[in-house]
Amino acid sequence: MSDDDHHPHQRERFARIRRVKFLLRFMPRRAVFHKYPLVGRFAAIARKRSYLWSFKTAHIRPSLYAGSILSLLPFLGMQLPIALILALLLRANFMVLGGLQFITSPVTAVPIYYGTYQLGKAVISLSGFGHSIEVTDETAFNLSPVNTTGDVGEAESGSNPATPPAELRWNQRLGTRINALLLGGLIGGTILGAFLDLLWRIGARQAAAHRRKVLARKAASSSTESSPDSL
Repeated sequence: MSDDDHHPHQRERFARIRRVKFLLRFMPRRAVFHKYPLVGRFAAIARKRSYLWSFKTAHIRPSLYAGSILSLLPFLGMQLPIALILALLLRANFMVLGGLQFITSPVTAVPIYYGTYQLGKAVISLSGFGHSIEVTDETAFNLSPVNTTGDVGEAESGSNPATPPAELRWNQRLGTRINALLLGGLIGGTILGAFLDLLWRIGARQAAAHRRKVLARKAASSSTESSPDSL
């Protein structure tokens, strides 16, 4: 094989290496694991578990889904410790699972959480699932003092014992909003994980096809060099 034939393949190889190095900048690597806050205390334990750093499909796919979902949930500041626990439980790649947590930062948190809240709110509105539990027991709402004198005039006018107080109604709205934020993060994270899983499958197939081509070229080159001259 001539030098001109080698150049395109070398450029393609170097381009892949540059892309991998660029992505590794945003991933928690084994060599610097001890420098990360909180999770750095478990560096010795993490380094002994090879699946946390393995790029096999069996370890990558769980990290894509779990990392995507966790990155969109409102756990800013606690994502890396939770990611490490999930990686240990799921036997997933921590580099990918932890690297996905950098999607949410103090800069991107507000628009991301607003988007997941709106998504969860729309799902709750359409399905009716996710509303905060409403208390309907009338005795829970009748907070006015009991009138023991029998004087109806002393009772508060216009009071409705079946109407919850303002504080309880506010708590119910807050609960529904929290449910919307969590539900939106779960749905959005699942969609993001499926998209990344699709990209991973496509990339894995392209890499496998590239390896087959390289092996075929090496086999053809070795057979050409070992064949005797026809003259």
